[in-house]
Amino acid sequence: MSLDLIILDCDGVLVDSERITTVLLAEIVSELGWAVSREDSIALFKGKDMKIIRAMVEERLGRSVGDGFVPGYRRRMAERFATRGVPAIAGAGDLLDWLDARGIAHAVASNGPHEKMKQTLGRLRCNGDMHDWYARFEGRCHSAYDINCWKPDPGLFLHAAEAMQARPERCVVIEDSCSGVAAAAAAGMRSIGYADLTSAAELRAAGATVVADSMHEVQRVLEVWSDERGG
Repeated sequence: MSLDLIILDCDGVLVDSERITTVLLAEIVSELGWAVSREDSIALFKGKDMKIIRAMVEERLGRSVGDGFVPGYRRRMAERFATRGVPAIAGAGDLLDWLDARGIAHAVASNGPHEKMKQTLGRLRCNGDMHDWYARFEGRCHSAYDINCWKPDPGLFLHAAEAMQARPERCVVIEDSCSGVAAAAAAGMRSIGYADLTSAAELRAAGATVVADSMHEVQRVLEVWSDERGG
């Protein structure tokens, strides 16, 4: 048996955007009247769909934040990405090159919309150069908005596996959020939890098969799993 498919989350696994977006969310929510620090923002909002985040904010404030909350956040996010650029996660480029060299199929599955992936993957800073990883994954970028199904529901990962003609039990998910590793477990897929902004203990508790603290360690795990299965 070989590894049929590696499914990679986008934010926090390929692109180091979470540090930008969690700070922005803390700013916006604090402006509305709920004082949220960067650390609080990571703990509360990281890996969650914006609909859920809006509901959380409204429940805390006891009022509606209006239909402009999500579009306003996305507008400010796009402006911040455009002015500051989005760095790649250290080692992510090497991991993708290794997957290509081994002929191991891989795809992206994100809770974010395609427009956001175009803004991050499409204008990525890696090793001092600009890259378009959205084009690199042409036809293999899957958004929860495609099927109206967000992590921790397993539907997005199952959708990606079906699109790539892969069996769930032969897929591996690389995730940095608790909702992502929980979705992988629910889909019957193994997962590698990338412990960066989310702790290794939290990822294990959410169901991660293995936890790694660098993309090079992620690659080493995949090397062992692919060799064990003749990949």
